[in-house]
Order: sequence, then structure tokens, then C-alpha cells
Amino acid sequence: MDARKVDVILAEASHAAPGAVRAVVADAVARAGELTAPQLTRHLRAAVIATDPEVAEARRISERSRRSVELVLAPDAMARLIAYLPAAEATAAFTAIDALAGHSAVEGDDRTVDQRRADAFSDVFTGILDAGTTPDGTPLPRKHGERAALQVTVAASTLLGLDDHPATLGSYGPIPAQVARELAQDATWRRVLTDPAGQVAAVGTRRYRPGADLTRTVAARDVTCTFPGCRQPAARCEIDHRQPYDHARARGLTTGAGPVEGRGEGAGGEPTSLENLHALCKHHHQAKTNGWWQVTWNPVTGTSTWTDRHGLTYARHPVPVHTAPDAFHHRPPPPRPPDLGDPPF
Repeated sequence: MDARKVDVILAEASHAAPGAVRAVVADAVARAGELTAPQLTRHLRAAVIATDPEVAEARRISERSRRSVELVLAPDAMARLIAYLPAAEATAAFTAIDALAGHSAVEGDDRTVDQRRADAFSDVFTGILDAGTTPDGTPLPRKHGERAALQVTVAASTLLGLDDHPATLGSYGPIPAQVARELAQDATWRRVLTDPAGQVAAVGTRRYRPGADLTRTVAARDVTCTFPGCRQPAARCEIDHRQPYDHARARGLTTGAGPVEGRGEGAGGEPTSLENLHALCKHHHQAKTNGWWQVTWNPVTGTSTWTDRHGLTYARHPVPVHTAPDAFHHRPPPPRPPDLGDPPF
């Protein structure tokens, strides 16, 4: 046996029932000389299931609960979409993708089979986003009244071809200018005004339930959940009042002089406005609601300061969505201090 087959035996036999490991290993060693490493893997997996079907079924049910889909970011405007699925569903998905890849092959197509599979895979999901419905026609769920969509932030000068500054793809990060231009060709455009520091600026509203424009502005400005270190995209977060909203005051308080019109302000006098709203994922929103954390916001710097129940504070700095052109210029190093000689000075 070569080292690779030894590794296969050690890895696969570890899944066998405790009393069956010796028999599984002995059988694998006897068969290793006539099987390739992939064939030996299949043989071992069948043997492990056969030794104790009940244990194998329990392991399958436990492992199925770990199924997931993960987006792993990579350089050069690329990413990996990793799906960990039950074998039947994964095989069905690959079979469908392979069939779509074969259907898309035409004369003169110089794409490899892997490239055709990748394109067929992405076409399925871009088609769903474009239609706004599932394959059976059911409308996709909306978040804050907005349909599921890609969000790209790019300078107007870049779109016009006046420069090639990076753009930002929501849930991913920086992308080359050309990618942004290609995405913008069939996109719905929305104007986003930024201040000199690159932060989103807009006019708020006094309604409690933020309108679509205000919600989009908050999500665009915050980029992610505003709790320090949380990377949940703002588009998937909840819109929360930094200072709690007073529902009774908004409905109108009854006084001796009659009802007082609610102004949409919170207990601290804070309105439903851009300045008093921020994006929080469900977990950190609940933590704030439960009083585990208090948050303040500096309107000058855009920094959110979070304080826990023990008085420890953490800062979450704003995320610029547009980088000023001079940020790409190399700055000269600061001047060196004068040589004062050896100590003492």
C-alpha cells in the first residue's frame, strides 16, 4: 500500500462502529493491492454502512443537520459558493447543472465543460433574481419592502469611463470598474449622495416605519450590521432606532387639553431619521433590546460606540462606500526626526 491508501483507510474506518473497526481495517488492507484509492474509498464506505446500519443511519441524520451553503470570497472579483448537501440532493443538483451545460453548448463555443457548468449554475440564480420569483412562480420574500437584488455602489465618473476607481459589490466588497459597468447596463439606478469622507448622506423622515428611500439610505450607509465585528450585510439586517421609539407619543397622548399629535419621535426626542436609525442583524438587535448593550453615535465622525453592562466600550467606525481618488496616490513618508546623537541628550 502507498501512503495515500493508508490515509484512506484511516479516514474511512474511523466512521465504523467501535466493535467493527478491526474487521473493516483488515478487509481494507487485504483489498488495497487490487483497488485504486478512489475505489478503496467506495469499498470502505460500503463496508462501514454494512457493519452496523443503525449507527450509519444515526450518523447520516446527525450530519444532515449540518447542511449549509457558504459564500467564500476570493481575490480578482471571484468567489466560491460551497454547498454541503445530502448526497442525493447534491447529485441531483450536479446532474441538472451538467445537463444544462450540455444544452448550452453550441457550435463554436470554446468554453470548457467546467466553464459551461459554472455559467449554467449562475444562470439559474440570476434568472430567479431577474424574475423576482421562485421557479414555480412564487414571489421571492422581500426585506424592508425591497426585492432581493445585487447592490453595486460606483462613482458616476467611473460609470462614465472618466476613471477606473474600484466599485463595491454588496456582500462581497471591492470589484474592478469594468465589472460595475457591465452590471450597470441592465440595472435599476439609484442616486446616492456621499460626503467628502465617502459616507452616505441623505434626508430622513419622521415616520416610524421607514419609507423605502430612507431604508435604502440606511442600508447603503451602514454596509453591514453596525455592531463591532459583525459582517452581516445591512440589506439582510433589521432597521433599528438607536434611541428607542415611543409608540404612545407617536399615536398621540391624551391630555386635559385633548390629544397631542405624535411627531414620530423617540423617548429621548429622537425622530425616525437617518441620524437615529442604523442596521442591526437580528441577534445584535435583540441584544440591544435586552439591555446587554447601549449605543451612541457621533454625527461628526459617523462612529458608533457600544458599551456593555460592565462598562467596556467598543467602536464601530463608518464604512466608506466610495474611495476618494487621492486615496490611491502614494504619499511621501513623514520627515525623519533630526539626529540628536547618543544619549543623554
